[in-house]
Amino acid sequence: MIANARMYAVTPQAEAAWRALLARVSGRAGVALPYVEHPAPAPVSALWSRPDCGCVFMCGYPYASAPVTPQLLAAPVPSHPRYDGRPVYFTEFIVRADAPVQSLAQTFGGRLACMLPESNSGYNAPRHYLMRLAPAGTQALYRPAARATPTPREVVDDVLAGDAELGVIDSYVMDLLRRYDPGLAAQLKTLALTPPAPIPVLVASAGADPQQCARVRAALLEIHEDAAGAALLAALGLARFAAAQPADYACLPEMARKADLAGFALTEPAAGERSMG
Repeated sequence: MIANARMYAVTPQAEAAWRALLARVSGRAGVALPYVEHPAPAPVSALWSRPDCGCVFMCGYPYASAPVTPQLLAAPVPSHPRYDGRPVYFTEFIVRADAPVQSLAQTFGGRLACMLPESNSGYNAPRHYLMRLAPAGTQALYRPAARATPTPREVVDDVLAGDAELGVIDSYVMDLLRRYDPGLAAQLKTLALTPPAPIPVLVASAGADPQQCARVRAALLEIHEDAAGAALLAALGLARFAAAQPADYACLPEMARKADLAGFALTEPAAGERSMG
C-alpha cells in the first residue's frame, strides 16, 4: 500500500516533512507504506481511485460523495488556536496584499480563481458561503478567471498575477505556505473565512487489508505520544490526528445540494457557455 500527501505537499520542504511523518507512522504500525509521488498536473482524483492507497489524503467532499467509500484512517488537527483543537479547516478568500479592497463585498463582480467542483475548500464551501451573502435571485457573485486553476498554487499564482481579483484556498494550505514560503504568503491577504468544515482525511482504498488499516489508524492516533512523532507533527503545524467517522463528512454533499437547489453558481458561466443552447 502507498502513502501520499499531495494535497498538503505545498512546498518541497512541506513534502519532505510529510514524508518523514508518514514514514514514522509506517514504522510504528509495522506496515510498509512507500511514499509514491503524484504531482500536478496529474489530477488528484486519479490518486484517490488507485486500489493500493494505504495512507493518502482525500478531500472530504469527494470522500462523502464516492460510490465506493474508502476506509477512513484519521484526520489531522491543526495546532493553530483558530481551529480550536478540532479536525476542521476553513476556506480563505484571498487577494493581493496591495489590493485596495478591505471587504469581500468590495470584490463582488470581479474574477474568482477557484478549484474544480470536486474540491470542498476550493469550490463547494465557498459556493455555499457566498450563496448566503447573495441578494435574492442572484445566481453568481463573480466572473470566472480566464483559465482553470485546479491546484491551490495555481489559485495563488492567478491572484498574484492579477488574472483574478480573488481566490479561494484551504486555510491549512495557507498555514503551510506561511510556515514554509513566508515570502509568498506575505504577498496575500485574507478578506474572509467560511465557517469550519471537516478537514481532508487520510484514507485507504476500500479494498485494502482491514487489519493493516487498523494498525495504520492506531499509529496515526498515537503518533503525538511519541517524542519523534510529536516533533514531526509540530513541523507541519499539527497537534495530533483525530478519529474520523463517515457521518462527520455527510454535511459536505448537503452543502452542495442546497446550492444546486438554489441555482447558485460559484462563478458566472464563461462566455462560450452562456451562448450555448
